[in-house]
Amino acid sequence: MSLYIEKIGQGQPLVMIHGWGMHSGMWMQARDLLSQHFELHLVDLPGMGNSGNLDVYNLNTVAEEIVQKIPANSFVLGWSLGGLIATKIALITPIKKLILVGSTPCFVAREGWQHGMESDVFESFFAGAMQDYQSTMNKLLALIAMGSGNARTSSKILREALNLRPAANQQGLLGALDILRTDDLREALTSLEIPTLLIHGAHDKLASLSAAEWTVKALPNAELFVLQSAAHEPFISHPEIFSARVTEFLQS
Repeated sequence: MSLYIEKIGQGQPLVMIHGWGMHSGMWMQARDLLSQHFELHLVDLPGMGNSGNLDVYNLNTVAEEIVQKIPANSFVLGWSLGGLIATKIALITPIKKLILVGSTPCFVAREGWQHGMESDVFESFFAGAMQDYQSTMNKLLALIAMGSGNARTSSKILREALNLRPAANQQGLLGALDILRTDDLREALTSLEIPTLLIHGAHDKLASLSAAEWTVKALPNAELFVLQSAAHEPFISHPEIFSARVTEFLQS
């Protein structure tokens, strides 16, 4: 397959992985700030944006495909679904540091894990993408920004960013949806000793702050930065604060 990765900036390589149904254009608010300090590798996940499909689409194959295309010992940052993929990358190949934005090691609630989205809510919301992608994405973008101090502006920016590239295809949507539905990396976190920064909006409706608080305790070498007036989109609502915290963490 052809995995599309846009490369901009100079410095140490920073790989950035977006969320479900989207593409790397979602980083538009922060990329100019971060590219002043790092060589950004902005990944379009398989079946999304400008990337082709994978024959077999699961967490392992997606992570392995990205690993083959990025510089060794990179910094890796993932948002939402991208955080789950970034965590998997850190588990299978050496990276320098890991940043998880609005993410969780297990997205759907299950026995012993109450920090995820209820399964019936997950299914009813995301199943609509198969019938009406545009309507589902409009609802998702509103949910991403809900609770943010800049919700209206964030929603507008997210819609504009989404339209920068082709819509995700059904194979990409379904494969990524299955990762969100089934994958659970909680037990693997204790073996992840690299420095890790979690950035989370206090009003995140898709990945709960309690999940981030649990994760930072489970990881051996992690810290949590909470943006009190942000939701699931801190790099959109607060790009300067977000970029400054990322830069500080990676350069320390």
